[in-house]
Amino acid sequence: MARNFSYRTANTNGLSNMIPDSHRRLLEAKAKKLGATSAIIVPAKDIVVEDRTVLKCIFGCNGWGSRVCPPYVPTVDEFREMLREYHWALLVDWKSDNIIAKEISENFVEYGSRPPSDPEAKKAFKKVQAMVLRERKERIQPGSLELEKLAWKLGYNIALATFPGMCAWCANEDYSFVNCAKDSKEGCHHPAVRRPCMMGVGIRLDKTLEKLKLGLVKFPLDGEVPKQYTLILIE
Repeated sequence: MARNFSYRTANTNGLSNMIPDSHRRLLEAKAKKLGATSAIIVPAKDIVVEDRTVLKCIFGCNGWGSRVCPPYVPTVDEFREMLREYHWALLVDWKSDNIIAKEISENFVEYGSRPPSDPEAKKAFKKVQAMVLRERKERIQPGSLELEKLAWKLGYNIALATFPGMCAWCANEDYSFVNCAKDSKEGCHHPAVRRPCMMGVGIRLDKTLEKLKLGLVKFPLDGEVPKQYTLILIE
């Protein structure tokens, strides 16, 4: 997935802003060490943000109300303005061991609230669901935070990681449930390590990848491994 970019752009003051190749190599190597298939630096201006993306959060996602999702994250308009202050982002493609059958892929949202009656289909769905949460909690979320930390150490003080969907820090031991604080008065159980869900702030990952001339596995999957991306914003 190697790509050649010119690591230079103009900031709002007309001055050049550049990520040194040494920093890029450190970030990419760290990502692979943490469990990524690949990681590339992309221009922040190529990240596609749309207002309508949040409709998919409000309707049809059980992550709605999670503390990394609306209404606990910046609005799309707010995020769009914030994104203009960033020059670069590290696009990370995380490894996955999750092989998803076509039936599970086509009915994933429905099965989340109404599991299939067939015992084998139910077992297969629960396995896929648990793997999604496991990979987020054990690989993707902590890995994204480690990359954010490395970027900060390299001098990018406003670096910020994102999550691919509903937060999984509060998943139970068998990864069958997430005990998210959501609307409870006690607040987030892990406020220091929560980061915004990409879709929740309006990021259209599919169009972003298309703009970058990178492919996204099309749904429904049929015995395939899903792509799981995160973005680490770099100033």
